[in-house]
Amino acid sequence: MASIKIHPLNLGTITRPKVQFYFEFSELFNMLEAPVIAWYIEGADKKILVDTGGEDADEVTNRTLYAQTADQKIEAALGKLGVECEEIDVVINTHLHWDHCGGNNRFPRAEFFVQEEELRIARDPLPLHAGGYSSKAIEETRFTTLKGDAEIVEGVSVLLTPGHSTGMQGVLVEAETQKCFIAGDTVALFECLEKDPPVPGAVYVDLRDCYASLKRIRELGALALPGHDPKVFEREVYL
Repeated sequence: MASIKIHPLNLGTITRPKVQFYFEFSELFNMLEAPVIAWYIEGADKKILVDTGGEDADEVTNRTLYAQTADQKIEAALGKLGVECEEIDVVINTHLHWDHCGGNNRFPRAEFFVQEEELRIARDPLPLHAGGYSSKAIEETRFTTLKGDAEIVEGVSVLLTPGHSTGMQGVLVEAETQKCFIAGDTVALFECLEKDPPVPGAVYVDLRDCYASLKRIRELGALALPGHDPKVFEREVYL
């Protein structure tokens, strides 16, 4: 799959304490303007989108410190690549937090893939976690559920990487000579993997699973693409 490419899409900004993405106490009082990111995979057998961002910011009032410009709406971001929402065949939700599935309703033809356990928990979250989900987006999406690792199309597979959420999954994209792993919030920032051991974020359901998933990602030998790092946009395309 020498022609496969991954395009990062900037779908808005959430401003949060950096420790939420990189769990070091030295970052406790530092704020980060973190992008909301989706990924368009071009050149596979189907047109694939990984995550869909949040709801349109001008349509919601319960998302704190969430901002979005007109050109960061999912339709506009894909439009810059000459792609319309109706053309997307497959959407892979890494997990079901609101900023990763809030735009699902924009893709009427797509088949949506999520882990079975992720969907189960998202429909009945603990009270502390409930604010992280959009029940509207979850209940209005018809999902194809997976149990663990699975190939979606040639060159594109999902790998189970729990910890941040129970059914967290990342997307391994393999070209002829290179591979990238779209890590979602398991690796929120590039610097999470720059230390030994790697550094998880402060939002998780199981810290042991976080470390095990970080270890698995490091051992893939792939470029890990993080879920909320502004540095992602230093490149327009990967692979």
